[in-house]
Parts: sequence; C-alpha cells; structure tokens
Amino acid sequence: METVADLIARVRPVPLMALLEAGGTFAGGHRSPLIGQGIEFAGIRAYVPGDDVRAIDWKVTARRADPYVRVFTEDREMSLYIAVDCSASGGYAGAGQKDRTIIDAAAALVLGAESCGDRVGLCLFSDKMENLIPARRGRRHVAVLLSALRARMPFTGRTDLQAALGALAPSLPPLSTVLIISDFASPPFIKALKALRGKHRVVLLSVADPHEQELPDLGLLSLEDIESGEQVIVDTSDPAVRQRFREASVGRTHDLAMAAGECMTPLIPLTAGDDLGEALIRARGWH
Repeated sequence: METVADLIARVRPVPLMALLEAGGTFAGGHRSPLIGQGIEFAGIRAYVPGDDVRAIDWKVTARRADPYVRVFTEDREMSLYIAVDCSASGGYAGAGQKDRTIIDAAAALVLGAESCGDRVGLCLFSDKMENLIPARRGRRHVAVLLSALRARMPFTGRTDLQAALGALAPSLPPLSTVLIISDFASPPFIKALKALRGKHRVVLLSVADPHEQELPDLGLLSLEDIESGEQVIVDTSDPAVRQRFREASVGRTHDLAMAAGECMTPLIPLTAGDDLGEALIRARGWH
C-alpha cells in the first residue's frame, strides 16, 4: 500500500495561485485583492467574474460603459481549505482511477500551499462532513493532512454538498479560500454554495471519468449506482440508450456550469487520470 512518503515523491506541488490563474480569478503573490477589506486603495480595474458586485465603481462604469471595480489590497497570509469529496462515486473504476486523481489533486495543492508558506486545512465529506483539520502550516501538519487523505480510501457513502458545505461554513476563518474537489454528483447545492461564496473565495475542481460521460457499446450490461446500490439492465448496443446516457451527462455538466456561473465561482474541469499541474498548464495555454 502506498505510504505518505510515496505520495509526496509522486505528486508535484501545485501552488494555489496556479489554480486561481487557470480559473480566471486573480494572479500575483500574497497581495490578494480583498475588496472592501484592505487598508490601501490600489486603483480601478475591469470587473471579472467572481468580483464582489458591491465593489463596482458606478461613476467609472458609467463613463466607460463597462463595469469597473475599486480594488483595495492588504498583505495577509493565505488560509486555504481543501474540501475533498470522499463519497462512493469517487471510487468509480473507469478509465482513469477517479479516486486517485482526486487524492493526487488534493495532495498537490497541500504541498503547493506548504511550499508557499500558506496555511492549509482539509475537509473530507460525503453526505456529511467526515473530518475537518484546521488550517496550519509546517511539514508535520502536511504529513497529517496527507495521512488523512490516504486513510479515507476506499471512498464510501453518498454525496450531499448542501449538507457538507453547510456544516463546513461555520468552522472557517474569515476570508478563507475554499477549494472543493468533487465529481459534484449531488442533490442541488446552490444555496450552500452561494452562502459560502458570500464570505469566502471559492473554487470548484470537477473530476470526471470519460466512461461516465460516454457509454461504450458492450451489449447487455448490469449497471449499478455506486452510491445508492440500485441496479438496472441496459442494452448498450442500442444507439438510443447511448444517446440518452450522453445527453444526461451533458445535462449534468451544463447544470454544474450554470450553478458555478450563478455563484460567480470559478469551475475547473479535470479528467480522471490527469495530472493537475499539466491540466492547469493546458487551461492557461502555457508551453
């Protein structure tokens, strides 16, 4: 069985800023734009999705016919909380080892936070908050976080982001950054996401397996819902069945994108089997 040392040796650190840049939120070092919270006026810049609409400078917006926001900066340390979906659907045994991809992405961000001197905490959830480790810094703390990630495999239980995020929110320090890693196969959770987004910076990292999006032609198959245990026999050689499966997958992806957009929350897709660092490079178009 893989140890924490093996995980550290295998995973490349990914600083939070790399993820935020790929998500189109902000770039830079630790002088992050905390609208309305800072001590120094930094100027005016164009509005980007994710900005607080209360920071819009209406006079400048009227003159330039495009929305602009007032920006204040404040030197502060980063407090990152990584919320990891450990429900059974994460253990889907498809083409790319979905559970391993989720663990690796979380580990890469934990190591990236440690390399930048940021405080990092961990929340493990299914249909409830399974474990919460407060944000701290230091190598010993990183080992605790990675051990907790490894100990939670195999993934079990159902997914309920509404319940999990509702339980997490009261435990967070003010103005935290919350990164949610999940397949988002959950009942509606937009209410909890909006509440979380109202007080913290939030980023969604969606992990999907290609076999969950496209049903192969394999004749009669018995399919089982990993979380509910419900089984059904389907004829995968029927084009109509495969088309309905494809449309359902597209619908779920569309609904997640709409929820993220409504909450002005960056959404970054990751395919099972992908390396997070390499995926971010592709997202940014870097070479």
